[in-house]
Amino acid sequence: MDESPAPIDTNDHYIKACILYDVIKKRPIFDSYRNFCKLIGQDVMEYLDYEFWYYRFYHKQLDFDYDRSADPVPKTIMDMPASLMFKITGNLDSVDRFV
Repeated sequence: MDESPAPIDTNDHYIKACILYDVIKKRPIFDSYRNFCKLIGQDVMEYLDYEFWYYRFYHKQLDFDYDRSADPVPKTIMDMPASLMFKITGNLDSVDRFV
């Protein structure tokens, strides 16, 4: 007997096909990700990974098996040195600090 297909949230190719579909439909990335999380699950893919694949497909790079292990690790605001963070926030007025 044939095996049943893998659920969409455990199959990388199915997940990437969903992202590609939204790129083809020209849906804005944030709306696309929000809808993706609602339909497939919040814990399936982090936004940074989703953004990577979205823009990769957007730029017509359609290799679903691309190996990201050789890519540099993306930086986040939490990787910024504290001294630089203090310098930036020191230039904000009191209203901007709470936005």
